[in-house]
Amino acid sequence: MLRRKAYRALILIVLFVLMPRMAWADYIADQFVTISQGEIGANPRIFSSRIFSQKKKLRMEVVIAGRRSINISRGDTEVPIFWTLMPDEKMYMESLGNPGGPGEVSREKKRNYEKIFLAKEPVAGIMTNKFKLAWEEEDGTRKSGLVWEAIEFDNAPIRQEFFNNNQHLLLQLANIKVKKLDPLLFEIPSGYKKISMPPGGMPPRK
Repeated sequence: MLRRKAYRALILIVLFVLMPRMAWADYIADQFVTISQGEIGANPRIFSSRIFSQKKKLRMEVVIAGRRSINISRGDTEVPIFWTLMPDEKMYMESLGNPGGPGEVSREKKRNYEKIFLAKEPVAGIMTNKFKLAWEEEDGTRKSGLVWEAIEFDNAPIRQEFFNNNQHLLLQLANIKVKKLDPLLFEIPSGYKKISMPPGGMPPRK
């Protein structure tokens, strides 16, 4: 159960980090998330998923503790919507608003937000602009991160690093393929039943 709770929290953070703020080209990619401790990257944990991006919408397909899960974020709505779909049970859960986390670096919501150009660097064979991010939380805590924006993909972030409470979060996209996607990928399929999020995370498998 604790592992499922950790996965659930991680997915919400990653969805918000990757949720497009601009109308980038449609694309499909493999995503790898690495969580480690401290600057030396101790005790790394790696999670993989498949993502689909269309304008301000994102779909993430992942296996959590042996259970297939589909997570959709809709940044094209006035209030961001996050859906967790469970295909085996034909059920889904809904979250509204900002889930928070180290990826919450919106210029409008952060104090003393800075984005500084560092260099042009290739990432997985794709040329990017590398930036340093820095901002101040409401409690005065300073936080920072790095982002690599792919020039050929309208500055979509294909690699991001965030540092938070001695934890290092690395997100990287690979095998990126630009192709037109079906808008229905970002909708709830018919026949799915909406359920409430139980205390502590995902509902048990039937």
